[in-house]
Amino acid sequence: MQTTNTQTPPLPQSIDEIKSKSYHSSELDILGCKHYARNCKIKAACCGRIYVCRLCHADDPVNFKHEINRHATKEVLCMFCQTLQPVSKQCINNDCNKEFARYFCDVCKFYDDSPTKKIYHCDKCGICRVGSRDDYIHCDKCNGCLNKSGFNSHKCIENKFSNCPICMEDLFSSREPSTPFDCGHMIHSSCYNDFIKSGSFKCPICKKSIGKMHWKHTDNIIKRSKMPEMYSGSTVSILCNDCQEKCVDQPFHFIGTKCTSCGSYNTTITSKNIIIDETKDSSFTVVEDAEEDEEDEEEEDEEGERLGEDEEVVEGDNDEDDDEEVVEENNNNNNNNNNNNN
Repeated sequence: MQTTNTQTPPLPQSIDEIKSKSYHSSELDILGCKHYARNCKIKAACCGRIYVCRLCHADDPVNFKHEINRHATKEVLCMFCQTLQPVSKQCINNDCNKEFARYFCDVCKFYDDSPTKKIYHCDKCGICRVGSRDDYIHCDKCNGCLNKSGFNSHKCIENKFSNCPICMEDLFSSREPSTPFDCGHMIHSSCYNDFIKSGSFKCPICKKSIGKMHWKHTDNIIKRSKMPEMYSGSTVSILCNDCQEKCVDQPFHFIGTKCTSCGSYNTTITSKNIIIDETKDSSFTVVEDAEEDEEDEEEEDEEGERLGEDEEVVEGDNDEDDDEEVVEENNNNNNNNNNNNN
């Protein structure tokens, strides 16, 4: 017998829930929500429910299966007089006429009453961005707005603001700040910090080193840690993930194989010619040198600090009810500054 899965529809919103005032700051008597300051609520075209903003809709567990189409919003509710009305910048009730927000975008149906925040709508992005329109240029290949000061030197990658390679969440519309690796691929700043702490040093997308690497420590360990005699004469061929050069018939070592072109140990073995003589010694020990290693670690720590200081941050925050996004790209190598998502 075939069974049908039925789900109980969410309870309708109460009149009090719909018409009650919501505050961005109750202490300062600023209407809105935790996400935005504004004097109206939006009616979601998808489900007909009333929320202060698109993020409030997303935060409501009853909406876990769908998201608001920001551009489809047709009606708003004034929080002063509770009049439901077509989308506009101010209340149409003649007895009210309150302005809903200092910034209003008729395309995104986005409101923000923050007195100091600069916001503009990018037609190519299709959303609102945080910042001044005069300070940013849209890159068609990267598909995002970049700061003019670093635009000419930024690393252009097609759709670089798609999904974060760590959490797989959208970067383009994310409110969370983003950071680029040296290769130009983007990642959420929080994911970047976790990635660094995990000891990873390769971009999850292209496998290039995420910053300037110091390989002296690896050089020293390999020199001191002799391969077992039973592997004498064994070789490997490698592809360097950093410079893309191929190196053929390099001495095989358990710790790693160095690129003869750029000196990187960020390499991938493409073929092996392993010779094993079982009559010879098979013992292998990694030999550390405390003094040399301490010096190397100090150099690497300094470089790590520089990576943290110079990381190119694309601060996030969409502002169209989360939709104002700003793509800020500060290139590590060029100190480019790009705009934030609001």
